[in-house]
Amino acid sequence: TVGLDHGARTLGQLLTSAGFDPEARRWRAVPCVAIEDWPAFERRGVMLDVSRDRVPRMDRLFELVETLAGWKLNELQLYFEHAFAYRAHERVWRGVDPFTHDELRALDAHCRAHGIELVPNQQSFGHLHHWLKHPEYRHLAEVPEGLVHPFLGAGETTPQPFSLCPTDPRSLEFLGALYDELLPCFTSGEFNVGLDETIDLGPGRSAEACRAKGVGRVYLEFLQQVHGLVSARGKRMQFWADILLHHAELVPEVPKDAVAMLWGYEADHPFERETATLAEAGLPFTVCPGTSSWQSIGGRRANMLANITSAAPWGAKRGA
Repeated sequence: TVGLDHGARTLGQLLTSAGFDPEARRWRAVPCVAIEDWPAFERRGVMLDVSRDRVPRMDRLFELVETLAGWKLNELQLYFEHAFAYRAHERVWRGVDPFTHDELRALDAHCRAHGIELVPNQQSFGHLHHWLKHPEYRHLAEVPEGLVHPFLGAGETTPQPFSLCPTDPRSLEFLGALYDELLPCFTSGEFNVGLDETIDLGPGRSAEACRAKGVGRVYLEFLQQVHGLVSARGKRMQFWADILLHHAELVPEVPKDAVAMLWGYEADHPFERETATLAEAGLPFTVCPGTSSWQSIGGRRANMLANITSAAPWGAKRGA
């Protein structure tokens, strides 16, 4: 069925490119062609940042899904930091115009109708400053007094907490409650929990554990605990691979059903080396090159093309 849908979309694209003859009131003739086409990757997706960029209207998202289906992509993620209307956490999302439970269910159904899997995505370690800056959440922070980090709003200089404390059991209780509310809105068996850019891990409340075990080991143990939360809810965990790759000796200890999301933004990102590290450890992974569309009016096209042209062949060669 999926192959038939893709073939029909290709036929539609051929007809569109041939054009409609208004005088004859029919589509112009399409040249006779034989097409051989198959994907190099089983999962072909896009992640749209709706937490640090504008929150799109639902009609625009529905249009986007139809466009992605035309490109034969089959996965979509909405990057959530605080853009979901958790019932007990209005303080965090007030004024953000977050997605509601019903909106996500409707989007999930629209995606399924077009052969696309809508994968839930919720930051679960770093990038939680929109939560932790509020007094009622600071007790969960690694550095409750905060720090000046790169993700402060324009013109802001007040320090903010950034990451959860990985050695505080309340962090896992907090995440479990979020997952129990978010995940029922999706039919996907996957779940991206983030875990990237934990820039304040170590100097805060987990400092003693980091000195005794090493920062990498503390990070890995928290990853394993989050994996337990995700598995208990019947999902397969996706996580960003950047922190783990700083401690490559620990990669073999990651649960083998977790999927490492290998992201890189620049033309010279070492995809060759990093795909080898993950493949040699037998860890399933996805390559996630950036589109260089942020902090720019028209995008950085040359950098984007070079980044993708590096990630895709190495990913294909190493079984991503």
